[in-house]
Amino acid sequence: MTVSSAPVTPSTLQTVLVGPPASGKSTVGELLAEATGRPFVDADAASADFYAEVGWSVERLGERASEVGFAQAHGEWEVALAQAVERLVETSPGAVLSLGVGHSHVTDDALFARVVRALASADQVVLLRPSADPAVSLEVLRRRCVADKGTTWHVGDEDWLAMWLTDGRDEAVATHLVLTGDDTPAETVAAVAALGGR
Repeated sequence: MTVSSAPVTPSTLQTVLVGPPASGKSTVGELLAEATGRPFVDADAASADFYAEVGWSVERLGERASEVGFAQAHGEWEVALAQAVERLVETSPGAVLSLGVGHSHVTDDALFARVVRALASADQVVLLRPSADPAVSLEVLRRRCVADKGTTWHVGDEDWLAMWLTDGRDEAVATHLVLTGDDTPAETVAAVAALGGR
């Protein structure tokens, strides 16, 4: 998708950005917030107190992963992710909110239902993807993850990046899809800003 970099008008919408790692959520979110005069909230940076409300922390997740493996620890951690989504949406009206990938990929059905209900109150939930073709998206995202984060997201026998890309959970919560292709961040911001609410 290619759009012009026309000026972005101010907005009071609550926009939640979802998508796989390295899809541009934080970069686009910060630029969109600046362009529209809204606060930017990065879930990974802003959720510690919300995780603590249900007895979790990033440190505890790391400890559990060392004890029982990443997959089991991540399953236990999902209650904290669901709690954070609810509280972030509740406490960030009118903001641009970037959800770290785990927040929208809770696998427990009851917890995911909480995530869906929370995100249903946001004005926009925008899924960022490089391409409509999952194989192309996976290739692009894998390359970016290695370059920017130093990981392929292969953990043990699991390919978490492929799972997050194909499990349908982002699609289940998104109100809009923006395919970023070769667009610059500014062009993606313009595309997101041009979207209406629900």
